[in-house]
Amino acid sequence: MKISGIIAYLLVYGTTHAIVDASCILLILGGIDVRDELPAFLILYNLLAFGLQLPFGWIIDKIQKPVLSAILGCTILSLSLILFIYPLAATILSGIGNALFHVGGGIIALNLKPGRASVPGLFVAPGGIGLFAGGIIVKYYGFNPKIFVILLLCMGILIFLLKTPPLFYGLKKEKRMNFLVLTILLLLFTICIRSAVGLSVNFPWQSKLTLLILLTASIALGKGLGGFLADYFGWIKISVGGLVASALLLTFAAKIPVCGIAGIFLFNLTMPVTLVAISNLLPGQPGFSFGLTTFALLIGSLPTFYGYKTFLSGNRVLFILIILSSVFLYTGLKLYDRHKA
Repeated sequence: MKISGIIAYLLVYGTTHAIVDASCILLILGGIDVRDELPAFLILYNLLAFGLQLPFGWIIDKIQKPVLSAILGCTILSLSLILFIYPLAATILSGIGNALFHVGGGIIALNLKPGRASVPGLFVAPGGIGLFAGGIIVKYYGFNPKIFVILLLCMGILIFLLKTPPLFYGLKKEKRMNFLVLTILLLLFTICIRSAVGLSVNFPWQSKLTLLILLTASIALGKGLGGFLADYFGWIKISVGGLVASALLLTFAAKIPVCGIAGIFLFNLTMPVTLVAISNLLPGQPGFSFGLTTFALLIGSLPTFYGYKTFLSGNRVLFILIILSSVFLYTGLKLYDRHKA
């Protein structure tokens, strides 16, 4: 596919991704009136939004309709905003809508430049920006769903009008790989740890809005540029090297804003590599592969919901976890390279 075509798809799906995640935060933090039950609703939302991507991905792979999934996601999410006065229904619908969009958009991103890590990261990266923007909007402007309902429906129409890119579902299954399950598990363990660490790491300076904006931007840039850097310099060099460097910065220099921001950037370089590696190991199953990675994110996030966030944020624990993650990733990518050779 031509570069101009790839850019067009990424602009549409990436922008929609940001709007989708902003809408969800807007609803959960500002729309539903649940008072002391908010933590339970947050857990429910995360279980649905991240957990459902695995079965949805499997289904979408079977019917081969990722564009329909993305459009349905936008539509259902807009409905959840309209039904905000019914907290349980709105939360369930927002989780389902979020999962459907992510699976559909993820499949499209994985098919724009098959086998390469550069493109999927650019689809995923705007999500964090959307989460940040949604939180800021709720804090300073309150809950006003009308604009987001219109935006979601407009983006759904735009996705419908955009020509569906070539989908490589017809790929033949590759030859049986030794240690296939082990390789995938090692990559998923890396994602679990990234999720736990990413949700636990705390910076004493992040209460300052300007620095928080820079921190959010560094997360997005890490995910967005990680694939390009990995494709150019090598997956192991960039992803594993980035993790090791981030371990040093995040555990020994996190109090210094520039070091913490740089550490988070390096920490997130692994995202597109793990996603695309798993997708390449499961040819013809991009939706299921995408769902596996989000399920790993969900598993990794669970300790933070059950009171272990403070423990995980300790310097020693962070350092051990990140180094352990780099070992898992290095071993997994070595096995992956042996398979691809």
